[in-house]
Amino acid sequence: MRTLTRRGFMAGAITLLAPLAGSTPVFADQASDGNGSVRIRADSATEISDSAVQVASREQHEKSEPTAEEKRAALGTSIVDFALSYLGYPYVAAGNSPYGFDCSGFTQFVYLNVLGIDIGHGVEGQPASGYWVDWGNWMPGDLIVFQNTYKAGISHVGIYIGDGQIVHAENEATGVTISSIYSEYYAARYWGAVRLI
Repeated sequence: MRTLTRRGFMAGAITLLAPLAGSTPVFADQASDGNGSVRIRADSATEISDSAVQVASREQHEKSEPTAEEKRAALGTSIVDFALSYLGYPYVAAGNSPYGFDCSGFTQFVYLNVLGIDIGHGVEGQPASGYWVDWGNWMPGDLIVFQNTYKAGISHVGIYIGDGQIVHAENEATGVTISSIYSEYYAARYWGAVRLI
């Protein structure tokens, strides 16, 4: 090993010898001579043993595995993209399909189709489907809940898309549209937010 190191190679924990910059590659078989030594083939072949490929593949996979935060962000983007594809669709009381949505029917439809989670159609019950998110800590895909819109108590929901905006089935005049949480109307009626992802 010392001789190889002096010639520009370094030994890794996986018994694969890798050349330093500017050196000629040397590939290591994963066979042992029984004394803990590794047989080395020093030729210009472009192959390495199957076990070395498996180790390299496993290490590459481990490095590319997204974090929980990255997974949540990707799911949030999927929720938003799917929801935005229904902009302009009509509002229909008690609707939960592309033929027409009410606010909670729209959120039910989106989460069911993207996450496979049925949060129910009742607006009052939908907040129980996730966990609480404090004001301003929203992430795309969060369920935003409003109160005292057309009736007292929880009465309207939308999906946070970023930049203080929601996509929602607002009413018969607008259908599925985008609104600001910070608007005078919605800020005054904000109840809370929950995250399902």
